[in-house]
Amino acid sequence: MQEQIMVTDALNSINAGLKSLGDMIAQTENQELRQTLQKFRNDGETCQYELYTIAKSKNYYQPAQKATQDEIMNVKDFVNSQSSQSGMSGQSGVSGQSGMSGQSSVSGQSGMPGQSAHGHGQMK
Repeated sequence: MQEQIMVTDALNSINAGLKSLGDMIAQTENQELRQTLQKFRNDGETCQYELYTIAKSKNYYQPAQKATQDEIMNVKDFVNSQSSQSGMSGQSGVSGQSGMSGQSSVSGQSGMPGQSAHGHGQMK
């Protein structure tokens, strides 16, 4: 049981760090610093995914159900309608996975395992 708690805590810490890095990248003007933060984020995402894979294989983690094609289309339509109403010039699309690149992506999987259009996965 202690191993499961440690894995859960590590995943939660990595996820929080990835969110913070995403915020910092979005607010950084200096290109050299921005690239360094992006490298940290990419390395963190790799580490997070490896730990997630271990947690899933040991049944510490139950991923959320994947979104249906209808749910994906509903979210895509909503995002597109909001973008056109607010005059946003961002890109949106449907893909298998998304990262933190500033592009909106609707999928059954996201850059953070366990988060999807259905909600969050559950740690056992």
